[in-house]
Amino acid sequence: MGSLSYYLPVIIILVVIGAVIVFGISFIREYVRIKKDGSTCMYCKAEAAKALPRTYLFLLPVSFGDTYENAEKYLLTHMTPIMGREQIPSGRRACKVEVHSCSKCSKKQVIIEDFLLVRGEDYLKEYYKFAYEKFRPLLDAWEEAEQRVHPGF
Repeated sequence: MGSLSYYLPVIIILVVIGAVIVFGISFIREYVRIKKDGSTCMYCKAEAAKALPRTYLFLLPVSFGDTYENAEKYLLTHMTPIMGREQIPSGRRACKVEVHSCSKCSKKQVIIEDFLLVRGEDYLKEYYKFAYEKFRPLLDAWEEAEQRVHPGF
């Protein structure tokens, strides 16, 4: 019987293969859920679905190739509510925000897609999932802005 060091490369390969399989399954599950306008709950990993019929739209002060650190903090402090895609200046990025609710634990989360609008098409730059409560003030500000633009809706 050989020593543990003899089997170490095989053990490492098996661990890596296992990790790749687990990651691959979770990636495929998330991809399928996104294609069905859903997501995976960030708390319990069950399926989460769009909780509100609307999609919120926000303008970002970044251009095509710009990057930012600490996405949650940056987005909370730099997203500006806009009421339509026509308000996105050429070369500027925007965010679509949807509120999703988990079918199992009922917790809410926001799904944020940072995108660049090019010839009427959205080019996804980043995809984020954050806790709903931190973004609620921004969503409330969007609702207030919409009421000023479209009173009575």
